[in-house]
Amino acid sequence: MKRKQFGTIRKLASGKYQARYFLDGVQQSVRTLDDKPMTFATYDQARKFLNQLELDLDKGINPYEIEKSRKKSQSYALRERVEMYLDPASGARLTHKPLARSTVRNYEHLSKNYLSRQFEGFCLFEMSITEITRADVRKWHQLIQSQCVSGQSEIKTKAHPARNWARSQGIPTAMHGRIDRELVNRWIDAGAPIIKSYRKQNSGIVQVAKAYTLLKAIFNVALEDGLIESNPCRIKGAGQPKHPERPIATLDQLAALAHEVPERYKLSVILAAFTSIRSSELFGLQRKHINPLHRTLKIEHQLTQYANDPEMFIAPKTESSLRTVQIPDDLMGAINEHLEKFVLDPNPDALIFTTSNGLPLYKGRKSWWVTAKRRLNLDHLHFHDLRHTGQSLALANGASIKDLQRRAGQSTAQAAQIYLHGSAERDQIIAASLNPDVSKTLNLINQKKVS
Repeated sequence: MKRKQFGTIRKLASGKYQARYFLDGVQQSVRTLDDKPMTFATYDQARKFLNQLELDLDKGINPYEIEKSRKKSQSYALRERVEMYLDPASGARLTHKPLARSTVRNYEHLSKNYLSRQFEGFCLFEMSITEITRADVRKWHQLIQSQCVSGQSEIKTKAHPARNWARSQGIPTAMHGRIDRELVNRWIDAGAPIIKSYRKQNSGIVQVAKAYTLLKAIFNVALEDGLIESNPCRIKGAGQPKHPERPIATLDQLAALAHEVPERYKLSVILAAFTSIRSSELFGLQRKHINPLHRTLKIEHQLTQYANDPEMFIAPKTESSLRTVQIPDDLMGAINEHLEKFVLDPNPDALIFTTSNGLPLYKGRKSWWVTAKRRLNLDHLHFHDLRHTGQSLALANGASIKDLQRRAGQSTAQAAQIYLHGSAERDQIIAASLNPDVSKTLNLINQKKVS
């Protein structure tokens, strides 16, 4: 009697053969060890595979379960994969380009404050990457989002309360220096009120999006390495938060800020606004980067953010950041004046902007900017917003997207568009420019009525 063969084979419309078999009462199609559909070029190949599979199963060997166990033994906790991702020697990234030190610090911050957060026994960070499901990622994302609450905090200031009161009442008063006794008396007569100022606190939702993007990148590496079958990060739009539009400074505000900061920093405010260069590029400028004849600035590096970094300068953010920026003609005189007063070292490598002690303006050495903007009630304005201001001013004066992209050293037109903003003043100008067209249209309407 002929023995019944293990499994079945059928010919597909493509001409290839598909093998199927029953295991524990459930029919299954033959698949590769990495769980992908498997077909055979000939009937004999399919039969040979089924015969070998039958022998293995009879011996208690299931090659698919063995592969799953092998992957599990090679698995890592998410915490370990994050550490590997940040380690340049581990090879756990999909690009050869090394991470910048600032990027590593940012990822470490996201890992510590978001990925490793614990919620009543639930901690994504300590789970094995092979066990993390889409539901786990959604749960983490929902829990972390629930803790993102917007608020406000009081702005601490050393200014005399009488000065703050005068500013709230619109009474003209010097922002600093010896306070007028008469002003103090008026404040006392008014009941010596304490005027507090507040600033908006970010909810952290942008940081959650960045943490999600990092998590997805780490799982992409695990997917490429064959450790997981699919990336569990499938939350639509989770890595693309809606950033609140940054404010831009008016010309009056620019002038007030440049006047309010110490004189040695005045030029930095003006240059930031009218050249659209990054603050790290601005504070990394040296004598040799200024060409008075052609009125240009050469950007070839940027100042690192931290004083404890081994090198003062690092490579620009992108290849497009290596550029020459044209300076408005009227600014050259202000630059020369600044060089004469504050850059006494004739060395071509001398920094253009330093503290009064001659130190580089690393991150954290901009208290002069914070003080000035708070005195002017412009606490919402960041130094980086001057870059946004410069791009918007250039656009209003006829620059194209490509012009803006090149001037700001951005690699894509999409990045350049982030820096473009409208304003009430521009809206008035646009409305005024439409007047002739409106009049012409109304006249045509009236003519049609008459006819």
